[in-house]
Amino acid sequence: MVIMKNALWKDILRDINKSKGRFISIAAIITLGVMLFTGVKIAPIDMKATADKYYDDYNLMDLKIISTLGLTDKDVKDIKDINSILGVYPSKTMDALSKQNSEEFVIRIHSLPSENLNNNNENYINRVNLVKGKMPSKENECVIGNEKFSSLNLKIGDKLLLTSGDDSDISESLKNIEYEIVGVVETPYYLSNQIGSSTIGNGNVKTYMFINEDNFKNDIYSEVYVTIDGVKNLNSYNDEYFEVINESILSIENISSDINNRRYLEIVNLAKEELENGKKEYEDKKSTVLRQIEDAKKEIEDSKSKLMESQDEISSREQQLYDSIEDGKYKISVAESELKEKEEEYNLGLSAFNEAKKSADENFAKAEESIRKSEDGLQQLKDQINNLKLSLNDESLTEEIKLNIQEQINSLNNLFEQGSVKLNEAKKQLEQGKNELAKQEENLNAANIQLAAGKKAINSSKNSLKELKEVGEAKIKEAKDKVNEGKLQLEEGEKELLEKEKTANEELDKAKDEIIKAEDKISKIEKPELYVLDRKSHYSYVDFENNAKSINKLSNVFPVFFFIVAGLVCLTTMTRMVDEQRINIGTLKALGYGNGSIAKKFIIYALFASLIGSVIGIALGLTVFPLIIINAYKMMYILPEINYTINIPLILTVFTVAIGVTTFVTYAACRMELREAPSILMRPKAPKEGKRILLEKIPFIWNKLNFIGKVTIRNIFRYKKRFLMTVIGIAGSTALLVAGFGIKDSIKAVVSKQYGELTKYQMSLSLAKDVSEEKIEYIKNELSNDNNVADYLFVTTESGKATINEISKDVSLVISNDSENFNEFELLRNRKTEEIITLPKNSIVISEKIATLLNVKIGDEIEITNNANNKAKATIGYITERYINNYIYISDKYYEDIFGKIPQVNNVLLKLNDEKSVNEISNKFINMDGVTGAVNNTSIKENFDDTIKSLDLVVVVMILCAGALSFIVLYNLTNVNISERVREIATIKVLGFYDNEVSAYIYRENILLTIIGLITGLGLGKLFHKFIMVTVEMDYIMFGRKIALFSFVIAGILTLAFSLLVNLAMYYKLKNIKMVESLKSVD
Repeated sequence: MVIMKNALWKDILRDINKSKGRFISIAAIITLGVMLFTGVKIAPIDMKATADKYYDDYNLMDLKIISTLGLTDKDVKDIKDINSILGVYPSKTMDALSKQNSEEFVIRIHSLPSENLNNNNENYINRVNLVKGKMPSKENECVIGNEKFSSLNLKIGDKLLLTSGDDSDISESLKNIEYEIVGVVETPYYLSNQIGSSTIGNGNVKTYMFINEDNFKNDIYSEVYVTIDGVKNLNSYNDEYFEVINESILSIENISSDINNRRYLEIVNLAKEELENGKKEYEDKKSTVLRQIEDAKKEIEDSKSKLMESQDEISSREQQLYDSIEDGKYKISVAESELKEKEEEYNLGLSAFNEAKKSADENFAKAEESIRKSEDGLQQLKDQINNLKLSLNDESLTEEIKLNIQEQINSLNNLFEQGSVKLNEAKKQLEQGKNELAKQEENLNAANIQLAAGKKAINSSKNSLKELKEVGEAKIKEAKDKVNEGKLQLEEGEKELLEKEKTANEELDKAKDEIIKAEDKISKIEKPELYVLDRKSHYSYVDFENNAKSINKLSNVFPVFFFIVAGLVCLTTMTRMVDEQRINIGTLKALGYGNGSIAKKFIIYALFASLIGSVIGIALGLTVFPLIIINAYKMMYILPEINYTINIPLILTVFTVAIGVTTFVTYAACRMELREAPSILMRPKAPKEGKRILLEKIPFIWNKLNFIGKVTIRNIFRYKKRFLMTVIGIAGSTALLVAGFGIKDSIKAVVSKQYGELTKYQMSLSLAKDVSEEKIEYIKNELSNDNNVADYLFVTTESGKATINEISKDVSLVISNDSENFNEFELLRNRKTEEIITLPKNSIVISEKIATLLNVKIGDEIEITNNANNKAKATIGYITERYINNYIYISDKYYEDIFGKIPQVNNVLLKLNDEKSVNEISNKFINMDGVTGAVNNTSIKENFDDTIKSLDLVVVVMILCAGALSFIVLYNLTNVNISERVREIATIKVLGFYDNEVSAYIYRENILLTIIGLITGLGLGKLFHKFIMVTVEMDYIMFGRKIALFSFVIAGILTLAFSLLVNLAMYYKLKNIKMVESLKSVD
């Protein structure tokens, strides 16, 4: 017995040694199948384990508690007091707007504990990992999220200026409005670039930042994060974790009524207190305003009185001025009259004086002539007297003569004296006449001077009077102007008083209305709702889980199909191996070996191959494949190094399935042969009964074939089992290749079709809330005059939801008033028919993905919620092709019909002449009044490119595996085909066929089978691809449904290339078959 067993084992080892190629091919097929199946199955588990470790390392919240009225320190204390609670962190969060270069974006601001940021602090939840820089230590410092997926290019040292994004002032919420970036962080709270939605900006949060909690002015917490005791040793993606979590949720919900009631009373009491303060403020303001109005009225009345007094005083001064002027005029007139009389008198005196002077001058001349003559006569007398006196000196003269001479002298002296007296009197009279005339002339001159002085005085008086009039009138005018100015000021004051009184009354009325509204609001305040949310409500957690599930879904399809193909190939291989060893089986049975022992020989052969393949496959599947997949997903997520898991159930399952499949197919292969008697088995199997194949019944085809062609076709179709196994193997491997390349095409189509064919605009401008028509017209003019802008379209964009049958999905609403030109910017078309859709006026157009998610069709009615939380029913008119995000397109008329309001334009779509001018246009329009931001599609396209590269890499790995399987399948089938036909091949060699002819004889069959399998595989691959695409799609992405012609061609070429390589490899095996082999199976 021992000898028989040893002989059997030797035989088994000998078979392995003799058929190394077959053994290795089976092991390789098992390796590929196990590796792919194990890798794709373990990858989601490793992904979840890696993420869960990341969550635990950085203390990700287990629960998030929010209230409709916020939470207080008392609420936090009550939550802390629950026994199962490990850590509690009350957080403050808000959204704000900021700008980087020309792009406006929404940033989510989180509070950071101001102290004890240590890993041993259980109350420090959602910890951050500082990637570079430092943590904020000052009020105006912040850290931002790692921009692995963002295009903002923020860096340390940049400053973020924040605005509220609505009518409120952000300084009411934060101590600072500008923060300097001092560090970059990562947190498991945000694994991807999907931060969340917002009610400001474009509705999507671009990134996040952390600031010290002291920067928040509000004492109310936005949310409270909680960790649960005893769950860190559980995988948060497993049900056991949520069982523990649900107990804590119940505990929190048990105290929720107390928290809600307390918060309700706090809000109501605070509201009442504010209302009372408001009422008091209203009364104080009212009394102040009324007092101010009364004071203003009194001041106006006083001003009126002063103006009246000033006016009376001006009138009095004006009258006095006019009286003074009239009096001056009268006095001047009198003076002029007197002067005129005196002038007339002077003129008469002057005339008389001139006549008298003329007469006097003549008399004076005569008198002077007479005086001169008298003087001459007196001189002569004097000379005579002197002469006579001289003659007296003559001693010769007698006394008588002397006495005569003396007498003559005396007589002459008497005459001289008389003449002198007369002369003097004449002179005196002349002098008196002259003096009198001079006096008269002097008097006339004095009168003339007096007249000139009078004229001058009159002229001076006139000038003074004129000056007095001018100065007086100027002063009066100035006074009147002042009075008029005072009147205008008084009128303005009265008008201003009326306006102030009106405004004050309006403000008082408004304040009164607000008080009434506040009273009404207080009466309508509802008790808050407390929501306890677990990780299933957290986007990053759920999104990562969905991607892990997508891989898991892929593992339920692609590797299973892969395994089926591998199993069929193993079945074929083992079946042919059993057929080859038919005589050996008969010999062993004749020697006394039992069916079990003989079957064990083949089972152990397959078992060894499958065992080796399984070990290698599991080792690669547990290590290499998850690493590739997780590294691929690191393009989408921020993850630590992979956390490998050893899943014993999976390993045992894979071992069991792999070994079970090979054992089963091996047993199935040898079961029929073992039933036969040894005598029958030891004889060659009778050849199949020769009969005509179907093609022989078609003469016009069959008759045109040559002998070799007919033999080839008979060999193919006569051995149906071999035909089917070969075709199925080739078709399966080809289908895997087609599906792999198809998946790659579908992923690439997301971006290429969306931004290459459908979205035709290159950038968009976000407009300010409630932008005026004037600003819109101004922006239109600027766009029209810009040479870089080819065309533009004003639209309205909103974030909303689409709901039907309690299924609700987030959507983006696009409302346009230009249905005709809308397709020039965003092409609406039916994907299947490629029919262009014009935006309808009485229905909506929805994207294909949202139609699939909601399971709706054309004609169905869905509920739409806009960003103001208004709801309306809308009819689906068309379903359009779209690959990225979920959209609903509505005409402005239909929007107004269903929502009852006109949509406010808030976005401009721009088509550019040159895409390179995006930055130039952004910089130009971002600073324009009314424009709040600019978004270019290039950055969006790049983001989605990065997102789909992760799946792309996984698909490339699968394509490589499919290619390897295809090659191994072809090699194995061809090898087995040749091995079982050794006698036939040796026979045709005996008949004179050369090596090349023998090779051609086999190659024809292989190539024909390859072509048939290839054609079948192309069709099967298309169906398989469609099934995979529907299975692995995410909510916000629709993959392409078409496989590119090139993918079919490359899959076909690869299959043919593998076939040719296999044929080439088999050439030497065919060549080495000896002609003597044709005699070995003959008794």
